[in-house]
Amino acid sequence: MSARTLTFATALGRLRLRWTAEGVDLLRLTDTLDREEAREAPAWVLEAVRRLMAHLAGKPQDLKDIPLDLSGLTPFQRRVAEVLRATAPGQTLSYGEVALLAGRPGAARAVGQAVKANPVLILVPCHRVVASKGPGGWSAFGSPEVKARLLALERPHTGPDDAPAAR
Repeated sequence: MSARTLTFATALGRLRLRWTAEGVDLLRLTDTLDREEAREAPAWVLEAVRRLMAHLAGKPQDLKDIPLDLSGLTPFQRRVAEVLRATAPGQTLSYGEVALLAGRPGAARAVGQAVKANPVLILVPCHRVVASKGPGGWSAFGSPEVKARLLALERPHTGPDDAPAAR
């Protein structure tokens, strides 16, 4: 099966999701609509969309079991993705901590490049990676405020205006 896409509205904005037979290989914010209707998607994709919409509406979901197709990533990028998916919701790690957990101590800059290349935002939660001195150092989705919002969604006991703290 070739990759297929659908676009759907969430509380965060419109998301484009692309999937293959292996799993989701792209999840990004977008301004455009795809022509393909969601009803043409397999049941597992529709369930992933439902859970993403609920999560972004403030009803935290465990998204770790949504299948991913990360075949387009390098082995190191895939290892970083595994580390991030294994990180508990709401928990943050510094770039250096991710490098250590990915088996490459001292490779914080390489982690930064891996996070920048992340094709499946939210599903590989790169918003959980922070600079060693706090939440900065991330620009996917366009702003640190969105990063703080995504982290706040994972911490239901905090409000959306609470700044997430690095661990």
